[in-house]
Amino acid sequence: MKRVKSLVASLSFICVFGAVVSVRAGDPASDAQNKLLAKRAAEADCYRKLAETVYGVKLNSETYVRDFVTESDEIRTSVNTFVKGIRLGRPRYFDDGTCEVDGEVTVAKLVRSLKEIHTKHYRGSSVTTTDIQNIKETLKKEVIRVTGAGAPRSSLPELPEGFEDVLTPLPDGYVVTRSMPDIWKTVPGQARLKAVRGARVDAMRRLLEQIKGMRLNSNTLVRDFVTEYDEISTESRGMINGAQEAHTYYHHDDLIVEVTMEIPVERVITKIKELHTQHYKGSRVTTTDIVNTKKTIKRKMIRATGSAVPPSRFMSAARSAGVTMPDWTGTRIKTTGQGTDPEIQTAQGKLRAARAAELDAQRKLVEQVYGLSISSTTSVRDFVTENDEIATQVDAVLAGAVAGQATFEGDIATVSVSLAASNVWSVVHQQMLIVKRRS
Repeated sequence: MKRVKSLVASLSFICVFGAVVSVRAGDPASDAQNKLLAKRAAEADCYRKLAETVYGVKLNSETYVRDFVTESDEIRTSVNTFVKGIRLGRPRYFDDGTCEVDGEVTVAKLVRSLKEIHTKHYRGSSVTTTDIQNIKETLKKEVIRVTGAGAPRSSLPELPEGFEDVLTPLPDGYVVTRSMPDIWKTVPGQARLKAVRGARVDAMRRLLEQIKGMRLNSNTLVRDFVTEYDEISTESRGMINGAQEAHTYYHHDDLIVEVTMEIPVERVITKIKELHTQHYKGSRVTTTDIVNTKKTIKRKMIRATGSAVPPSRFMSAARSAGVTMPDWTGTRIKTTGQGTDPEIQTAQGKLRAARAAELDAQRKLVEQVYGLSISSTTSVRDFVTENDEIATQVDAVLAGAVAGQATFEGDIATVSVSLAASNVWSVVHQQMLIVKRRS
């Protein structure tokens, strides 16, 4: 593994591996069809994991790329176009029915593209070209590698808009089926429904965080607007009222379910205007700002995907199916941080104190996640240290942690952040499957 690290230090590109388990068929025609489906799913896995990783790159102490893309539809579209433009390698098929597809892009090209997007479309002040230039130092590595795994399927987990256009087309005459994966057939219906509900709640949290990252004007995000008044903060969750379930995907090789929730942009803007009219007494945000936000966000729906596993008492079903899942996979990891600011009595001081508390909570979350045990001798920290290809993917998962509402007592702000442990396990387990297959 030390040789891998030295090799990583000498390279300057981002590499993505997508691996998909293919169902073996009994005749050449079916085998060929399964190859096409495996290739298509591997391509989707590459693009989705790379998009998640790019979105999880930290630009400065307060902003990730996922916040940057919420600035406008033009930025989001440009970043997605960059990811879609990555040229994938030739598929590799193996005797056990798996398929791997590599994709790679230089870090220099990522930085150059983000700078171009910043110059053309960015109107805020929280991200500078210097922040983008410093991505290499922020990542502290020369190479980002992510590995995805799954079964061949025509119905794929949520991809960024437009990505299906660059995937291998479905085989001619292929009939879409909606059968439940075998591993999920060992789980009682009640446990499966609990997992779906957990994934739905996780998606709703992510949806709210995405909305909070929307920009109202050059100096203010929805997140800032929400924290300025306690009444707005209390009612901010109402911004996701009316969200609908758009897609549910059950993993074929693990007891993880993903649910994608969506809400019309129109409904969100209407709620923000309502909160502004009823509770806002400041001057930083005007109704004109809110109306203009609607104009800059040209997509009709805002989407987010969450994941969960069945309650821990049902994990034995996965173990009996040959999947060794740690007990923590069915939990939600939560940490609490504190912060302060010399001007905490002012609205801006409260905001800075809340952000300091959130950063403290995120630091503790990293420590807790890295300390999770994978086996009696291996922790997540050990696994990430020995596998550079998943280090950045774990970082991206951590960047997606959901922050709660800040509370204030005296001159101290307290913020909790949480993360579905199944998200961490999904990353680790996918890499374990590929390592096991290659060994």
